[in-house]
Amino acid sequence: MKNVTIDVYMDTVCPWCRMGDASLRTALKELPEGINATVRYHAYQLNPGIRKEGEDYRKVMIGRLGGEAQFEARMKQYNQTGALFGLNYNMDLVKVTPNSELSHQLIAITPEHQQSNLIVNLYTAYFEQGLDIGDVDTLADIAQASGITDDREALKARLLKGEGLEKVEEGQRDARRLGIRGVPFYVINEKHALSGLQSPADLINVFQQQ
Repeated sequence: MKNVTIDVYMDTVCPWCRMGDASLRTALKELPEGINATVRYHAYQLNPGIRKEGEDYRKVMIGRLGGEAQFEARMKQYNQTGALFGLNYNMDLVKVTPNSELSHQLIAITPEHQQSNLIVNLYTAYFEQGLDIGDVDTLADIAQASGITDDREALKARLLKGEGLEKVEEGQRDARRLGIRGVPFYVINEKHALSGLQSPADLINVFQQQ
């Protein structure tokens, strides 16, 4: 049996990370016999300077991309590329660029065996439903729907007092140490790095080579 550890650096508000997650899921389902894969998630913030209450999505993206035409083209690109991975992006519903720190804290305090499902639900909430995943009440709703908690208020209190923040900051430090400038980013068995969106076939090929 070959053991493969996959460290995934991702952001909950990153559309490419969502596609990368879908690609990785497909790759893991199609792994040849004899390969045992373990996935570990690490926080990376594309927009760490976003206000805690969030900012206008369209304004942020137009400023980042350089104009409205570029913005509209990028929104179409998300849909077109996402469809290749079976994903739907309702970008017209996305009104807020959240600060993703609280959502990363939620992942950090979630038991490891439930993290993958939670991350899928966070992506769906943001990119398909347009929900503000920087809002603690929204995060509590997602956590409850994901089977992580029955006590929304207790979970909110944990997040607001900073639980999980140390783990989030650790991910950010590790990303800087590795020179990561964009996500998704994968580190295989702590030695082989892959940057950007990868196809399931490419991921499987790398896993087999370890």
